[in-house]
Amino acid sequence: MQAAQNELITRIGPGTPCGALMRGYWQPVALCDEFDPALDARTATRPVKRVRVLGQDLVLFRDAQGRWGLLDRACAHRGADLAFGRHEPEGLRCPFHGWKFAVDGRCLETPAEPLGSTLCARVRQRSYPVRECSGVLFGWFGDEGSMPPELPAFDAFRAPPSHSFAFKGLWHCNWLQAFEVGIDPAHPSFLHRYLQDEQGGDAYGRQFRAVSVGDVDGERWPMTRVMRERTSPEIRHDEVAPGLTRITALRIINDHLTHVRVTHAVFPYTFVIPLSESVTITQMHVPVDDTRTYWYSFFTSFDAPLDKATMRAQRLRGVSLPDYLPLHGAHDDWGFDPEEQRTRTYLGMGEEDINRHDQWAVESMGPIQDRTREHLGTSDKVIMAHRRLLLKAIEQVQQGARPPMALDAGEAAALDGPDTIDCIAPAARWEAFWRDAAAAKRARAPWLLQPARAAVQAADEDAR
Repeated sequence: MQAAQNELITRIGPGTPCGALMRGYWQPVALCDEFDPALDARTATRPVKRVRVLGQDLVLFRDAQGRWGLLDRACAHRGADLAFGRHEPEGLRCPFHGWKFAVDGRCLETPAEPLGSTLCARVRQRSYPVRECSGVLFGWFGDEGSMPPELPAFDAFRAPPSHSFAFKGLWHCNWLQAFEVGIDPAHPSFLHRYLQDEQGGDAYGRQFRAVSVGDVDGERWPMTRVMRERTSPEIRHDEVAPGLTRITALRIINDHLTHVRVTHAVFPYTFVIPLSESVTITQMHVPVDDTRTYWYSFFTSFDAPLDKATMRAQRLRGVSLPDYLPLHGAHDDWGFDPEEQRTRTYLGMGEEDINRHDQWAVESMGPIQDRTREHLGTSDKVIMAHRRLLLKAIEQVQQGARPPMALDAGEAAALDGPDTIDCIAPAARWEAFWRDAAAAKRARAPWLLQPARAAVQAADEDAR
């Protein structure tokens, strides 16, 4: 890749071509958990948080009516930082001269002005729409007055709170390299390789290691054995809809059986992967700026309700609050242990949390990966396809056209799923097998059954 192209697809600040593309989508800006007094006692009396997204400094807050406000941090008066504003029932007041702003950016008071002044009626703080979905607050950063797209009707955004959980973490690298690790079907055979297998147990980070994906000659194979012993998958990628790509990795087990892993890439920076036989991860990679990225993971259960308290507690052990910063990183070599690398894992950076493996891979590339020095191979075909799509989408936005996955209501409602699977299938009919397995998983989901049952009951009542 040429240096100019690398610059084009990685820089996302205001006024950049890729930044203009990114501002065509809803962006996660915070977890709802970040305003939970049990996790941050300060929010009980002052629900105000500074955030940075797409290279913009913002302040996120909630007023006494429970409405969310997302404003530029620089006060419209003389630029003081509103993240230090006084939280009041109607909005946020700048401590510099007392100007107060509502959640929609209206200036409510300018108390230092002469009696009868109409200045506040002529001033507005730039505000951004906020919506809450699946435990995450999303912000819309498109041009003022423009219509935000709809989020697709994916499982991650439809599942009830009992069957969904969201978490996040910060990586010190550009958004694109953070995303590309997740759509790479070959890397789990190496980066996440364990030198021994374990069965059973639900400890954080061990689901990937212990999950059994099917029978081979009557023996249950854990995922790690499949990845360790079958390192060169056949990789296929198919466009399901504009901007939605199904990625299939086939690992031949023997003459009769094939391991099938189906994941999805969602433009511009989301992937959907299986965590276990009943839980899916939808992960978004939100640019903080050019050299930092927050990943947001949505966990969706198709079986029993999730134990969110346990999931949260397990993951909080790896970060520092209130900003969800990883405890390990370049400062301590990501916790690298040469003895572990020799005897237990291929990488040597912990057995409990494979997320740290990905963190090392993307952060060790540097703040912005220099793609002019790459030597890509056949196993990188999905990466190359996404980069072509990204370049094309940037050009579309520059020409005034709508990019992929910037959906209207009808388009969004039509995109459900997407299905993911890890399974061992009969080699001769692997495609039908994985689709049947995915359909069976969905059929067991109680929250998907409820609408179907309601429809049947309504039809019965109409018939009567």
